[in-house]
Amino acid sequence: MFTPINRLFLDNIDTNRVVFCKSDGVIRFGEYMEDIARYANHFSKNISDLQVVIYIPDNFYLFYVCFMAALQAGKDVILPALFTEQNAKPLLETTKSLITDKFDSFAGFNIIDLHCEDNTNWDFHDVNDSFLYFFTSGSTGTPKRIKKQFKMLAAEVAFHGQNQKHLIDENPVMISSVAPYHMYGLLWRFFFPLANGIRTDLDVIFTPEELQHKQSVYDKVLFATTPSFLDGITRYQNQYTFENNCIGIYSSGSLLQTKTSMDACKMFGVSPFEIFGSTETGGVAGRQQKNGPQWTIFPPVKVNLTENNELLIESDFSCQNPYLMSDIVEKTGANTFLLKGRGDRMVKIAEERVSLPEMEERLGEYKYIDKSYVCAVDSKDRNIICAVISLNDSGKKYIIENGRHQFIKELKQYLLNYFPNVVLPRKIRIVNDIPVNIQGKYIKSDIISVFESNVAEPIMQNITKTDTEFIADLTFLKDSSYFNGHFPEHPILPGVIQLHFVLSFIKQYFHTDANDYNILKLKFSNLILPDTLVHFELKKTSENEFTFNYFNDDKKYSCGKIVIKA
Repeated sequence: MFTPINRLFLDNIDTNRVVFCKSDGVIRFGEYMEDIARYANHFSKNISDLQVVIYIPDNFYLFYVCFMAALQAGKDVILPALFTEQNAKPLLETTKSLITDKFDSFAGFNIIDLHCEDNTNWDFHDVNDSFLYFFTSGSTGTPKRIKKQFKMLAAEVAFHGQNQKHLIDENPVMISSVAPYHMYGLLWRFFFPLANGIRTDLDVIFTPEELQHKQSVYDKVLFATTPSFLDGITRYQNQYTFENNCIGIYSSGSLLQTKTSMDACKMFGVSPFEIFGSTETGGVAGRQQKNGPQWTIFPPVKVNLTENNELLIESDFSCQNPYLMSDIVEKTGANTFLLKGRGDRMVKIAEERVSLPEMEERLGEYKYIDKSYVCAVDSKDRNIICAVISLNDSGKKYIIENGRHQFIKELKQYLLNYFPNVVLPRKIRIVNDIPVNIQGKYIKSDIISVFESNVAEPIMQNITKTDTEFIADLTFLKDSSYFNGHFPEHPILPGVIQLHFVLSFIKQYFHTDANDYNILKLKFSNLILPDTLVHFELKKTSENEFTFNYFNDDKKYSCGKIVIKA
């Protein structure tokens, strides 16, 4: 039964209703309400600021309690997705109050003690007029602060509750690979299930094995996730089999590639429902690509187009009406459109105007490329275009046989069919995975860091990834920079480069910061020559211990054991 999220604690809700599920039991509505009341009392006595920062990155139930308690205590809530010394400083201009279980102290902030014995008598009230502050990185990596009133989120939850009622009625459990600290996560893994009587699993899913386990625990599930998670999981579709009990998949943050959408539909038996919008506007439109590439505008949203075919949005979900989005569209019907790219991704190179999305589209059509991201950067007082690309299987085979230089030469020749020479990418980097943030968005600052390194990734094939293993066949191309001068007549792969990729793979595939480590064992047995196919195995033997091996059928090249410091 739906209850408006702003009135959740005012209406008569069954206190025995299960709202959260965890590995060691369940949490019922009555217990959740009592915890909120206790903390609301505590916060009202101990927080004098009108706004408060909440940063509880790991204990989601505590976050859900403190979030609602802060609103009940009359505080506006600031939600930084990541809280570091650098991005925390601007917040001190607004408030010095910090609710966290992560720090004992933090420069400039008054950390609110979370140990409280306050009573559970609290006069609950409507929080529609409260404000929330989100931070979105956009495409630049620089945090942008977005102010939204609670009633805007409540209105969107009410709409989606009605729109997804056919799935809600099947009594599923909401599982998720996203955290609730940004707009999409807060809306879909917290507010949406809470308002619609859906149980929520408190864990975050990081791996396919965890997803398999959650599906085995519940009869039916809804899955809130991101394009990057779906892309990663479908890449290993021959390795995993999933139960046929996922009745709905929600995705947002960036566009879902058609191939990924179709592969996910094959794996789970349901086409992912994509939500298009922004933190500022809330949801604008949705689609399931089994029905085609067009987006259908949500009925509560009014859409107009500017002279440049950019979206002009008006809705109860939006922080500003009208709100001009930078997305360029082509209307295909009264309430449908196709996305054609972003207006803010038009750049001028040597007096030539270039659409970066168009160049990405052309790159994506090239027979050897899987994905691409193109950006303009300043170089020696002029703008140049840089491209980072990942290859499909045919591309990997071709580049191994012909080399990186020949591949790039032919790629540029292909691009000359569509663009003048002066605007072609001056830097091209080939990677196995283009870096994205937790929401699945390409972040320009992260992409630029790829170009700042001259350590080219090996070509990676036959990848297998589990909770405890990463296995792949690696080919270190002979025209890679690390073969230069080591040694001129007989180039070999330096040991430091072998170790570099061990640490890089630990960070990339096990989400472990490998900057501080100890080497317990290290042995180099044979030389790795250019263009040699090397089998690589990386195993996680404990929480912070990894072993690695470079070898093939004929030789053992190197092996070792690394401990990552906490």
